[in-house]
Amino acid sequence: MSRISDPMPDSAANHGVNEDDLDPTVKLRGPGVGSRRIFLFGASIFATAYAAWLMADVLGADQLTVMEMVVIAFFTINFAWISVSFFTGIVGIFLRGFGLDAITLKRLKPIARKGSLRSRNVVVIPVYNEDPDRVFAGLRASYESLVATGEIDAFDFFVLSDTRDPDIWIAEEVAWAKACADLKARGKIFFRRRAENTERKSGNLKEFCETYATHYDHMIVFDADSVMSGEAMVNMAYLMENNPDAGIIQSPPQPTGRQTLFARILQFISRVHGPTMSAGLSFWCMGSSNYWGHNAIIRVQAFIDCCGLPVLSGKPPMGGHILSHDFVEAAFMRKAGWRCWLIPQLEGSWEELPPNLIDYAIRDRRWCQGNMQHARLLFAPGFRPLSRLHFFMGVMSFGSSPLWLLLLLSSTIATLQNTQLTYSFFPSQFTMFPQWPVDRSFEMLVLLVFTIGMLVVPKIISILMVCLGRDRKKYGGVMVLASGVLETLYSALQAPIMMMLHAQFVFSVLTGNQVGWDAQERDDTGVPFKAALKTHRTIIVIGLIWGAVALFVDTAFFWWLSPILAGLVLAPWLTHWSSSLAIGRAARRMKLFVTPEETESPEELATLARLTAEAPDEDVKDGLLRLIEDPFANALHSALLPARKPDRRTQIEIGIIYEKLSRLGVESLTKDEKLKILSWPVKPLDQIMAGKKDENAKMPANSS
Repeated sequence: MSRISDPMPDSAANHGVNEDDLDPTVKLRGPGVGSRRIFLFGASIFATAYAAWLMADVLGADQLTVMEMVVIAFFTINFAWISVSFFTGIVGIFLRGFGLDAITLKRLKPIARKGSLRSRNVVVIPVYNEDPDRVFAGLRASYESLVATGEIDAFDFFVLSDTRDPDIWIAEEVAWAKACADLKARGKIFFRRRAENTERKSGNLKEFCETYATHYDHMIVFDADSVMSGEAMVNMAYLMENNPDAGIIQSPPQPTGRQTLFARILQFISRVHGPTMSAGLSFWCMGSSNYWGHNAIIRVQAFIDCCGLPVLSGKPPMGGHILSHDFVEAAFMRKAGWRCWLIPQLEGSWEELPPNLIDYAIRDRRWCQGNMQHARLLFAPGFRPLSRLHFFMGVMSFGSSPLWLLLLLSSTIATLQNTQLTYSFFPSQFTMFPQWPVDRSFEMLVLLVFTIGMLVVPKIISILMVCLGRDRKKYGGVMVLASGVLETLYSALQAPIMMMLHAQFVFSVLTGNQVGWDAQERDDTGVPFKAALKTHRTIIVIGLIWGAVALFVDTAFFWWLSPILAGLVLAPWLTHWSSSLAIGRAARRMKLFVTPEETESPEELATLARLTAEAPDEDVKDGLLRLIEDPFANALHSALLPARKPDRRTQIEIGIIYEKLSRLGVESLTKDEKLKILSWPVKPLDQIMAGKKDENAKMPANSS
């Protein structure tokens, strides 16, 4: 793919499409793009300025020290961050409350398609060491749903494997063949494995685009855990056909499928509050929305022309290949004049969450490394202002945590300094009248309520809207309110833990430490208490020391800080209990943290659950042994390999490995040795045994 195409104006993106063939009822256009952003950012700036003035008035009532100035600076930066989120949520609540489309501002209506699809579409599923049973269960559920729409002829599926585990590799091939046979989908579902895993997922898609994608108009990108309804996929393709200047259309995927308490809480609040935030984001982003890397449809030629990622100068983690590629690809799309849309009403799009806080943090650690690279693109030439804002928001999604931590630490230091000061009633020798200390307790209370309100009010209103709405039975009926209260309490305790972890991640990236990009944990895995204690022991020590200092400094300050300290000290218990599958299932029986996907399961998720339950409950078999013993799997594997011949050196290396295999068995081979053999047609059992007999025949008669 080329690096960056020449920019073109938005109006030039029709590419010869006949306007008479377009459906005007699904045109992605809306009034007042500039005024929307002026309102949102103007309100955010005004609220931030007021909060900063209030903080300065509180701290500067008597004397404003240097440390108090630092507190004001950190507070202002953090408050600006949360105020944008607050007003986005408020706009989303308004749109949902009045049933308005976030883009057109007209009454929200379902997409009514006229005629069949004219485009060629492909669903691509990049995988890396994932559970093949889960990957192909999701594919089959989506495929069957697509068949039910009658539009299956407009779609193909590609599984793009970057797997480096030899056993999973062979299991993927067998699962692909079984899916093709069961669904009668030969020539519709394809499998391709890359020999070299360069640039991770973005490199996987790049290689696909360079070899296969030119046969298609659009591609829908899945993650390994993605599931989409056929209606959602057809609607996305229909929108792309009728909006020829659209480069990306993103659906808001809903998390589902996990049963641990941690995952259930996140699934609940995402289902309740997520549509609010999606509507608000779509309202002010309009055609400059972001791309989240999956559950989205992309115009293939536009992606090929302008989404080749640069390699950043310097060494990883801040240099090298860009890890969080999705934000950057959306920015390149906008740079070239294509529009990127977030469509909140595109339902039927699902994904899965990590099952516990530790796995959630591991995923965040990878994302942190990728998002921090975006800081280097903030001032790169040619990007649109909103693309730069998305880069900044990506950085701040992790950078805000160390800033909050610095704010709290500087507040502690400032309080300590103030307790050590003896107030001077006559600060100047020329002052005839004393200056009395000013009590700002009321202003401090106002500031505290104002800040907490900005954080939680949109979420509370979203919960109340569901509680008072007609669909509350889908969320557990009268227990919705209890679920909302418990989620708020849990979030308050979890927030300081994530603050400390994210601060650690940012520090780790900035000091040059990088992490691998392994497969996400996709089972309902709990966290033993010892493991949670080991992970959070530093956080506990910090919380205890910090609490002791705060109590020594000022009792009132200690109680003000107590919600933060409680989260830190209780971290291992919170992580352990929230990862419990038993507690999660008990909550489900009590109708706590219920989502509509549980009360009225869509056909796609029901199919996914059935196929997952039918999968054998065993580890992936040894792939090489499977090929040696199973002629069908062996022939299948050979047919999927590229047609080529090994050079002389490779032949010698393979021969040595086969000799080791024949003498010592499969268990003696290393992972790399298995990958070396599997990269070429594998000898069947009779040939290997024949080679072993030849070796025995050559041995001296007296050898043992």
